[in-house]
Amino acid sequence: MSVEHMPDERLAHFYENIRQQVEADQANKHQFMANPTVRQYADRLRSEMIKRRLSHSPIDWPS
Repeated sequence: MSVEHMPDERLAHFYENIRQQVEADQANKHQFMANPTVRQYADRLRSEMIKRRLSHSPIDWPS
């Protein structure tokens, strides 16, 4: 299912899961979520959430 066709709840859930995993990675000094493909997917989710005016917390990606 493409991002554009996801229900709001699923879109927010997927985005939040990525955000929480990035935070967990940073706390544990791990780089699991540093994969560029994951970041691109999260960016697509975020763009769609902005388009739908859904609230979300930003992802603090490692440098």
